[in-house]
Amino acid sequence: MTIEIPIFVHAYETDYAGVVSNVRYLEWFERGRYALLKAAGLKVEEILATHGVQAVVRETHVEYLGFARHEDELTLSVRVGEHSKTTSTLFFEVRKTGDAALVVRAKQTLAYINANFRATRAPEIYRQNLQSANQNAVSTR
Repeated sequence: MTIEIPIFVHAYETDYAGVVSNVRYLEWFERGRYALLKAAGLKVEEILATHGVQAVVRETHVEYLGFARHEDELTLSVRVGEHSKTTSTLFFEVRKTGDAALVVRAKQTLAYINANFRATRAPEIYRQNLQSANQNAVSTR
């Protein structure tokens, strides 16, 4: 499954030179992760309430390959990668909408914790929904 989200760069997302601040990409990844989970039928609060488990970001590896500026139009894509019993992997790309130039690429590992904030196995609903969603490529805008 791949989700695409349009992003318009606002002035407050940039530094003094008009270039997007590195921290904004992490915020956009979070937005993309939630959009992907929603498209897979996984509502974070509902899963926590019914299964007592939530996905948390364990690690994010980011490669800054270019830059975006104030008023650029970008496309964030996020796709599901691998799953294990305790983790899931997501892949992100941010491209300029006009010429598709790759600006940022990232890999994010999700771990699962229970209500006591202890590591636990991924609930079956996460594995099922993300794996079945991965078999059906979907794009949303």
